[in-house]
Amino acid sequence: MSRATTSTPTEASTEPLLSVESLRTQFRTEDGIVTATNDVSFSLDHGEVMGIVGESGAGKSVTAKSIMRLIRYPGEIAGGSVVFDGEDLLSYSEAEMRSIRGNRITLIPQDPMTSLNPVLTVGQQITETIELHQDVDHEEAREIAIEAMREVEIPAPETRIDEYPHEFSGGMRQRILIAIGLACEPDLIIADEPTTALDVTTQAKILELLNDLREEHGVSILMITHNLGVVAQTCDRVGVMYAGNLVETGTVSSIFKQPRHPYTRALIDAIPTVDGERGRDRLYALAGSMPDLKALPDGCNFADRCPHAIDACRRGEDPSLESVAGAPADTEAACIRADELDLTEPETSEGDRRQDKAISAEPLLAVDGLKKHFPSGDGLLGNLSLTRADGGGLSLERRYVKAVDGVSFTINRGETVGLVGESGCGKSTVARTVLQLLEPTDGEVYFDGQPLGELGSTALRSLRREMQIIFQDPKSSLNPRKTVGQLIGRGMEKHDIATGDEKRERIEELLERVGLQKSDIDKYPHQFSGGQQQRIAIANALAVEPELIVCDEPVSALDVSVQAQILNLLDDIQAEYGLSYLFISHNISVVQHICDRVAVMYLGKIAETGTVEQVFAPPYHPYTESLLSAVPHADPTRQPDRILLEGTVPSPLDPPSGCPFHTRCPKKIGDVCETDVPLPAPIGGDERHQIACHLSEAEMSTPLYDEPAAEPEP
Repeated sequence: MSRATTSTPTEASTEPLLSVESLRTQFRTEDGIVTATNDVSFSLDHGEVMGIVGESGAGKSVTAKSIMRLIRYPGEIAGGSVVFDGEDLLSYSEAEMRSIRGNRITLIPQDPMTSLNPVLTVGQQITETIELHQDVDHEEAREIAIEAMREVEIPAPETRIDEYPHEFSGGMRQRILIAIGLACEPDLIIADEPTTALDVTTQAKILELLNDLREEHGVSILMITHNLGVVAQTCDRVGVMYAGNLVETGTVSSIFKQPRHPYTRALIDAIPTVDGERGRDRLYALAGSMPDLKALPDGCNFADRCPHAIDACRRGEDPSLESVAGAPADTEAACIRADELDLTEPETSEGDRRQDKAISAEPLLAVDGLKKHFPSGDGLLGNLSLTRADGGGLSLERRYVKAVDGVSFTINRGETVGLVGESGCGKSTVARTVLQLLEPTDGEVYFDGQPLGELGSTALRSLRREMQIIFQDPKSSLNPRKTVGQLIGRGMEKHDIATGDEKRERIEELLERVGLQKSDIDKYPHQFSGGQQQRIAIANALAVEPELIVCDEPVSALDVSVQAQILNLLDDIQAEYGLSYLFISHNISVVQHICDRVAVMYLGKIAETGTVEQVFAPPYHPYTESLLSAVPHADPTRQPDRILLEGTVPSPLDPPSGCPFHTRCPKKIGDVCETDVPLPAPIGGDERHQIACHLSEAEMSTPLYDEPAAEPEP
């Protein structure tokens, strides 16, 4: 690309690139007007990265769409100004805005698969933007597109430009969206939750890429996210939104060191961390939920959830942003008590110690050599393919996707075992095969000593009462045509647990147990928030009184405050009912918080197993070390060296010989890693901690990078 690098972009202009003043966006509904953003004001300098954080419904994405004039009926921008490079975009015609969108301002949406057209090649989609905004012919547009793909580190862009979106991984599809945005050399990138659905290694690469774009090209970035770790590691300033308003703004360092608004403090405290001793502390969970935007309360919108609210907070108007005595000059907070509150230390709440739970020494679930291979199904011959034998002749060979390839682990009664790894490593396939929703190719699953493979269909259906699952997306797993009572009661009836009045009474008890109301029994799923829907899914799993619950990414799509509520709830329920959990997640900090033992998966195999304390401390399998290095810490003074793995996970259709990780391993030694499959071996003589690696314990204990010291505080 032809853009010249800009080492100090702020010298080019003393005026901000973007200035938003008193922005008000509203939507007309049958129940009245919903004000999604109200009096939002902030500015963004040339080359600056600003984060906008807050819970779902706070107004973050509406703010971004308002800036780009993408609000459609029944929505409208009712007031304010959006000044971009000296011009008010709200005064532009739609034709004039089309010349700005995708050209000088570009949007990176959250879900690349739904944002990319599946019937067009990625090259067609990139060149379309270039030809629309630049005076170039098709061949020149193609060359610019190839260069944009190369700049976002897509390998072999000359050939991959003609591939379709489904032929790329999730992380690569996100890079394609960034390439589309970069192709016209924009001045401003609006990144709307660009890493939410990505695993930690892919997330680290995307964040590193955005940092490089800012440093090399002086691009300004507005980062919208609910992940405060992402904000701490990438942003210069941050704005915290609540119920359509900005409630605090300031530099990242000042806000994380000493937040001035109780809501900011609560968001920071809700984050599980991978630092320090695990202990038995519960996560700080902010009570309640965001108010109804159609009927906001008197006074401060946050008062009903605020631990520091006084009577004066519930009178008058919602406070506006104002400077805070003793705070840095660019720090503002919308709180009438900001000058007097000391929010330096984390909030505490009653019952902040996790309940003790009894873990049996006997396994409830034992998985032994589990394999699940899927026919590849490509070509005219199905999963048959022609291969050349050693003698030179051709032969037919069946090809399989080895999604799970020899996995063994146990879960004791009352224990939580975590499965972690990148997307595509086989975690969810393990879960579905354990539950016999998929038939194993080989190996065996034992539940309470019974081999599930030997059970008939009737016995297996009866046993499924003891094994339940909580899915990642509760909205898609709850029938929208059934009431909550019908959803939860179905399992009770099917397994003859309760009927009639007894069933309704038990459902109401379950709803209260998961933090909902008895009256919710007659409501439908769409009447609940995402966090409440996940509580319904948990109540549904508990309804048949299981012994094992498989949690498949149960909190990955939730805000940090709701995530804390759900994790605390799972903790409490486990202690109360003696449940066992198989907890699947790519969020390392969540796994460390809730799990007792961890299994790290890579390409269908387990690379490392052990207690949480063992897996999260050296010696590490090199893959485990790379996962831990990629976690964004919610501490801007820590800038750890990320181990950015080269390439992507190899195809399980044609896995590499030897160690499956050797193609990406930064510590690979000689030919042994390429030829010999490493077997799990105990570390330090402890059978609980096993690593499958050819490295010695000393080599695994030596960090690839030395952990840098914390940056000095300003």
